[in-house]
Formats: sequence, C-alpha cells, structure tokens
Amino acid sequence: MTEMTTSALHLQVLALTVFLVCAAAVTPAASAQQQQLPGCPDKCGDISIPYPFGIGARCARDQYFELECNRAYSPPRLIVSTHRQHLVNLSLADGEATALINARRQCYNSTEGLIGDANNYVNKDITLVGSNAYRFSAARNRFVALGCPNMGYFVDTYGYYVSGCTSICRPSQGNGASGASTGGCTGEGCCQSRIPTNTDYYELYVQTFKPGEGDPILRGGTTACRYVFLAEDKWIDTTYRGHPDFDRNDDFAVPVVLNWAIRNVGNCSAATRNMTDYACRSVNSHCIDSIDGPGYRCNCSQGYEGNPYLDGGCQGHQASGPVLTRQTAQFQGILGALSSIFQT
Repeated sequence: MTEMTTSALHLQVLALTVFLVCAAAVTPAASAQQQQLPGCPDKCGDISIPYPFGIGARCARDQYFELECNRAYSPPRLIVSTHRQHLVNLSLADGEATALINARRQCYNSTEGLIGDANNYVNKDITLVGSNAYRFSAARNRFVALGCPNMGYFVDTYGYYVSGCTSICRPSQGNGASGASTGGCTGEGCCQSRIPTNTDYYELYVQTFKPGEGDPILRGGTTACRYVFLAEDKWIDTTYRGHPDFDRNDDFAVPVVLNWAIRNVGNCSAATRNMTDYACRSVNSHCIDSIDGPGYRCNCSQGYEGNPYLDGGCQGHQASGPVLTRQTAQFQGILGALSSIFQT
C-alpha cells in the first residue's frame, strides 16, 4: 500500500469518526418529542394525554389534572377524575379541553302539562367548583335555549341569575305547530347568550308559558320539548346553520370547551416566586397568565415546540437548525485541516 493510499484511508477513517461525533450531538434535537412522564400512558383511545395531565395520580401534576381511561366503552372514554366530565380533546398550546355534556330538557303534553320523564332533568347543576384546573370558556361557549316557547337561563352557586335568552316559534298555517325557522340560533326556535369569565358552575332553568299566560306573541308556535345547555360556539353555528328543525325530543350531548390552567397561584408573577413548584420546566418555555380566572399556563418559546411542562420538553426549529449548521461547519473545517495535514 502506497503512502498516499494510506494517508487517504486515514483521512476517511477520521472523517467518519468526526461525522459520527457531530451526528450524536444533534440527535437529541431530532428525536421524537416526549409528551408524558416516563412509564406513563400518553393516550386513551385516540386522545393524546400530555403532561401535566396523566392517567392516575403518579402521572399527573396533581389531583386536578388526574384523568381516568374507562375501557369499558369502545372507544375508551377519557374522564376527569375530580368532576367526572367526559373529555374528547386536550390541547397544550391552546390551554383547552373539550367535554361532552348532555343537554337538559323539559317536555310537555298537548295541554302544556310537564311530562314526568326521567330524562326531564333541568335544574341539575354542572360543576367545576373546587377545581384548580378548569373553567367553562367564556370566549368559546354560549348559553343556548332551544324549542318554544322557552325562556332559558342559568344561575351561579349562590342562586343568582347569570345569563339567559328567550326562544319563540312562529305559527305555521294555523295548526299551532312550530313553523319554519329563518335560520341561525338568533331567537326564533333557538337563542343564545354569552357567559361571563371564570365560570365554574351553572344550574339550568326553563321558564315555560302555560296556556292563557303571557303575551300571545310568545305562544305563536310550540314544541314538545324545550332544551337548555352550554355549547361550543362553532358547534352552534354549524348545527343551526340554514333552516334547521328545532322541534326535537331526543337526548343529545353537546361539546363544551373548558379552559384549563395551573391555578394554585394567581398569575405568572406569583408562580415564578416558587421555582420548585413552577410548572414551566423547559428552559425554552415562557409563562402566560390565564385569560379565564386565576392561574397561568406555559408555552414553548418562539421557534420551539413540544411540551413546556417537561424538562427539555421544548425543542424544534431553533434547536435543530442552528445546531446542525454549526456542527456541519465544524465538520467541514476539521476535514479541511486534516486534508492539508495529510497532503503535506
């Protein structure tokens, strides 16, 4: 083997060694991003479960983020352990969870007598009271009264009125039934109203109008059942777009958006005074004050993505791009130096 061939072989071996070292340096940034604590399940059916949420006490930040995966159903159901809501979605970036909650209804016979059906459970409360995580989103939900005539409303934990609206139906061709709607949930057959921020409880009510009572305009048309519920605004717009039929008597569940946050302190300023308990663990993350009640959330810094609630959880564009470029430059520089050495 000639001296030139030996030198070239040495150069190739050294180049491969340098490449492997540089590649190892960028491997953590390119690896799959972890969303859950080691040894903890990260899914329930098709729903991802990112920390600070977790299945069981060991895997959650605290009891308020503890979830259960009920595999008695197909697909499995994700349940909030403390308040029993059925979740169908969780989002770290938006600080939101979506729950399915049954609409409440009251149904009447032809003389407007209340039918004593087990499903007529208006006045039952829906509560998140005591939760250091969830609130009913004021920005994403609306209160809805459906059916006619229906003055629906809800009260708070003290029994005080919070929000409500009145739904009226037009008479059809003289038969007293509800007529065709002009479309949308705007007061005819269906109405909606906003809810306040920091809502963690609602108790639903239906005020009906018996025959001979109230303004005749309010009794232009009637439906057998009247419903009251909170629901996601996009769901309302989609469901009641066009000319829907508001005359229904079935049970149904509606999506309700929950805002979640770390609520054991009031805001980011208070949270950063106790770094031991501070939830934003990744160095590439920052704190955001809650928009719905006390508390805070964490987001990955610009250019990073992943889970800010885990150590090293935020990686991404800035973690992979600049590191790869820097290592490549070092690699090329070393190759150039080695080449000049072996050529001398």
